[in-house]
Amino acid sequence: MRRLAWAFALFLAVFAGGCGDKAPETKVQPATATTLTVLAGSELRDIEPLLPMIQAATGVTLQLKYSGTLEAVERLQAGEPFDTAWLSSNRYALLTPGARERIRASERTMITPVVLGLKASKAKELGWLDNPNVTWKDVAEAAGRGRFTFGMTSPSASNTGFSGLFGLAAALANKGDALEAKDVDAKRLAAFFKAQRVTAGSSGWLAEAYVKEQDRLDGMINYANVLLALNRSGQLKEPLALIYPKEGILSADYPLMLLDPGKRDAYDKLITYIRSAEFQKAMYETTLRRPINPNVTVDPKLYPPTLIELPFPASLDVVNAVLESFDNELRRPADATFVLDVSGSMKGARLDALRGAMLALAGGDASISGRYARFRNRERIVVLPFSNLPMAAQVFELGAEREANARAIEKVKSTVSGLDANGGTAIFSALRAAYRAALERRKADHAADRYYSIVLMTDGENRDGDSAADFERWYKSLPAADQGIRIFPILFGEAKPTELEAVAQLTGGRVFDGRKAGSLAAVFKEIRSYQ
Repeated sequence: MRRLAWAFALFLAVFAGGCGDKAPETKVQPATATTLTVLAGSELRDIEPLLPMIQAATGVTLQLKYSGTLEAVERLQAGEPFDTAWLSSNRYALLTPGARERIRASERTMITPVVLGLKASKAKELGWLDNPNVTWKDVAEAAGRGRFTFGMTSPSASNTGFSGLFGLAAALANKGDALEAKDVDAKRLAAFFKAQRVTAGSSGWLAEAYVKEQDRLDGMINYANVLLALNRSGQLKEPLALIYPKEGILSADYPLMLLDPGKRDAYDKLITYIRSAEFQKAMYETTLRRPINPNVTVDPKLYPPTLIELPFPASLDVVNAVLESFDNELRRPADATFVLDVSGSMKGARLDALRGAMLALAGGDASISGRYARFRNRERIVVLPFSNLPMAAQVFELGAEREANARAIEKVKSTVSGLDANGGTAIFSALRAAYRAALERRKADHAADRYYSIVLMTDGENRDGDSAADFERWYKSLPAADQGIRIFPILFGEAKPTELEAVAQLTGGRVFDGRKAGSLAAVFKEIRSYQ
């Protein structure tokens, strides 16, 4: 463990060296076309316009397959046959047996800090605008007092939430070395997350949600380049001020990692070009990420001249403990409704897949991603099946006590296992019933802060009860304060995409396509980052 800690500390020391890197300027000569498969972080979609430039300069064609942070580590562990991996960070991978051993070489390619972006007026009100002496303790205390609200991605799904959580934890611990479990200031962290109003599975979706809801949100934790791009986009009523607390932040450095040693020549050619001034300049202009090549000029108004990096845990046990504490103790609890189609068309394999997906959330999935998608302490779970009519909803309350939660989870399993398929399809009548019930619970909760969401899983077209237009009219007739419980539809079978997309847009949710995913269980796991 000492050797691992020393090696990881050395990695961070090199990483923290930041702008002093000397990137090679050797011109790369195009060679015979080579294809490299790449396990890529989902935020690297904005690199796609530059892929032809890479191919033309190097002869290397990149095939990117996108994945979330912890899911990518899981895929590395499983031995999925990728030539390379290009993630926002490899901190978790370097600590994880099975993933760490697959990394044969690693070179960072660009930098973007994970920071708090606040409306300029709010930052000024708090005394943080252009203030180099703001601390993370100041930020946590202001959040705990309800002086601002923000959105953040799930730490177990996206690197921005992951870096935001561990950066804050390290800063509040006030230690100069790697964070340990005993150093975590749970009280301050819990106070900070009381101000969180939106959770998400990706930094891109979070940015879109902020644009739509900027009247009720003061800011978000996200990549600096995403915040800068929003400021330039013309979509904001007022710009976001980027807050760099003086203790430091955690940055994404986008390491490109070699997995297949047989592709070393192509990898070296690729690294040489990606770190060259030509590509770094194009990357900076396209994505606003900070170049690692010192020969590329950066606008001083966009990034501070020096980035102070906070220490990251050197132990996988500490990382997992903090993530589990976040899910079960620190974050706002969820009120999660699952509206499940059990019409006749679901009979057989489709209903088996639905049962399996729900049972995985009830503890049946022992994978990394499955562990962090499970039902959580303090969560309220509602199961509302429907066919030609909405059926009776079953409500299950989880608290903080392990044995009581285990009994509640067994009841969830029994309910799901007992689902049977028969009858027609009344999608929008079921949605209205679920939404009304969620509103009643929200009003009854009073001071209890929860994330309210509705997951709709259907495999067919609406044939009974309310129409899509009926539901839209009813929703729009609600008082503004009663709108905004997000609906996350899952497309499956012959479900009608246009109607489900309209429902998601109407309520601020997102559609998930279960027809293209590897399994229905994978889609249910992904949705958990939004609940």
